[in-house]
Amino acid sequence: MVKIGDKIKCMILGYDIPAGRVSLGLKQVTANPWDSISEKYPEGTKLSGKVVKLTNAGAFIQLEDGIDGFLHAEDISWTKKVKHAGSELKVDQEVEVVVLESDAENHRIRVGIKQLTDNPWKKFAEDYKPGSTLEGEITSITDFGIFVKAPDGIEGLVNKANLSDDREVPYEEAVKKYNVGDKLNVFVVDINVEKEKVAFSVKEYKKAQARKEISQYMTSSENDDDGAYTLGDMIKSQKNN
Repeated sequence: MVKIGDKIKCMILGYDIPAGRVSLGLKQVTANPWDSISEKYPEGTKLSGKVVKLTNAGAFIQLEDGIDGFLHAEDISWTKKVKHAGSELKVDQEVEVVVLESDAENHRIRVGIKQLTDNPWKKFAEDYKPGSTLEGEITSITDFGIFVKAPDGIEGLVNKANLSDDREVPYEEAVKKYNVGDKLNVFVVDINVEKEKVAFSVKEYKKAQARKEISQYMTSSENDDDGAYTLGDMIKSQKNN
């Protein structure tokens, strides 16, 4: 900032008479950039910045000299569960961000990357209401359920209680026939756009398919005298499956 021999303008901040000291300040004679930060970086402002520091919670993005914005790990991606910003970013990397919050009083600016694009969870909630079905891909298998990736990268959980419709078969046994990468048909149980969570069910999917087949059969066999007998056979077949 300075070197011996420079002439500088500074402000007297205080005196320590017994010690024979005078406290001086440089920043106090220049405009405080935080005073106009809300006008310069209002919410919604899109800009590029350099990653200057990574932390457990996120990353600091330099917007200008002396002004950093904080990027929380959860604001990096809509569909990835980013636990540490270092898995997606590195120091000195240039990134595009948008200002989410500008707080001049507390000297804080919050920025996001995922907010540069539309929220895919909103579209997913519109396309797949609770009760609808879809085909996804198994991304991981855990002790508490199976994670399935649906269209647009949305990932949901098939809780272990919603995997098998046979109560006699424990989850640990039922899950053995599934592998990461397998395609899997699921039933949409619930969607929470705000929390970015969706619950799937294989058990309910099978029940829905059974109801659909019975309904189609009843419609096609209204004039069939043997309908009752064949329907019984079909229900028995469904139970066996």
